[in-house]
Parts: sequence; C-alpha cells; structure tokens
Amino acid sequence: MSHDTDMTPEELAAALTHCLTPADRIIADRAGYGRRCGFGTRPALLIVDATYSFCGRTPKPILEAIAEQRRSCGEAAWAAVKHLTALLLAARRARIPVIYSTMEDPASPEYEPGLWGTKNRRGREDGPAPVSTEKGDNQIVAEIAPAPGELVFSKGKPSLFSGTGLMPYLIANQIDSLIICGGTTSGCVYATAVDGFSNNYKISVVADASFDRLQTTHWTFLADIDLKYGDVVTSGEAVKYLKTLGAPAH
Repeated sequence: MSHDTDMTPEELAAALTHCLTPADRIIADRAGYGRRCGFGTRPALLIVDATYSFCGRTPKPILEAIAEQRRSCGEAAWAAVKHLTALLLAARRARIPVIYSTMEDPASPEYEPGLWGTKNRRGREDGPAPVSTEKGDNQIVAEIAPAPGELVFSKGKPSLFSGTGLMPYLIANQIDSLIICGGTTSGCVYATAVDGFSNNYKISVVADASFDRLQTTHWTFLADIDLKYGDVVTSGEAVKYLKTLGAPAH
C-alpha cells in the first residue's frame, strides 16, 4: 500500500505478520510472544530524528534523495511526517510532554563522530560543514517544528536515552509510557524503544509515523518490537488514545 495511505489496525497486523515465515509465526505464538501491553496513563511523545538530514529537504524518490543526502529516507519520511503532524496535534491537545531528538551537529565543536563513519563509505560526507540557517541538516522539519517549552535533545548515538537528559526528565514528570515515532525505524527508533523497555516504560511505536530508507528493515524491526518490546500501533490508534486523556498536571 502507499506510504500516504491511512493504515488500519488490521492492515498493520497483517503487514507485521507478513514479515515472519509461517514457521516463525508458529514459534512466536507457541513461545507466547506478541502479547499486547496497551498504552500507559502518563505518556510522553518522543519524536526521533525527524530532521532534514533523515527526511531530505523535499519529498523525493529514495534514490534521488540519497544522492543528495546519504541519510535521507526519501518519500517514506515525508509520508510519515504527514501522520506525525496529526499525532503531534493530538499530543499537544492532550498536554502530554513532547520530546524531540536530533543528531549532534558535525559543525559543532563538541561533535564526536565515534564509529559512525566506519560502516559507510560515504562517511566522509559527515565532517564539519558550514551551518546553514535555512533547512540545516539537523533542523527538525518545519511541518513538525517544536513549540515553545518542548524539549529537543542532541544525541550522538542511536538511542535517545544515550548521553541525554531524557531519563531524569521522565522520572521528574512521573512518565510511565512512551509513544515513539520518527526515524529510522531500524536504527534510532528501535534503539530508543529497547532502552525505554529496559527502563520499564510501556512502549508504543507508531508505524505510519516512523520511517526508514529500507522497507525490509522498517517492517522487520517493527515486527521485532511488536513481538518483544512494546506495541506497534497506527497513528489513528495513537490519536484515538490521546483524545481520551485529560490534561495531566506536569
């Protein structure tokens, strides 16, 4: 189905099941995986790396997008941004915390590339470059730009928990669950979901508000999350849940 199409829960469930072989489905079922844990009562929305670096500056077919910016996820990213816009509006209306992440800016004096360049022959493109005031790579796309008071954490590793102030903030605000979206599904979204699970937060990953440059990894990692670490949901399900919330006193 088209990235732009609103996915139903039934279509999502079928897509996740399709990632597994018939034998895998039997094994997962008999081992008891895939039980639903549900949404929490005091959630936060985590928007992971929805920046021009990962989305590209405009919607383009993936091969054109990566020719311009190697990290870009092309049209899939912009389709996710469309769903993310509705999710963000619902989160703000519910007055839950909205938290963004970006990768550390290579132009920053504090930038430490670590091993990022070792797994990509185009890694040299990530070196220091002049900071652009218009659609800079690490700028969150304008359609979902942070509102005043919404946190933006800069991170150097895949997980939003790694080396940031996220955990103290969640504890201070008595958050019990995380709604996660953004990119990439198989990288920073997945790492954040696993770390959230490891810290005993209920996890919901919004499938159609998340994106990856490879559709195989997008669906495979969503399926893995849904089996072991949290619930994979549609943006429609997440918005419906957020509408049930009162205004938490944070």
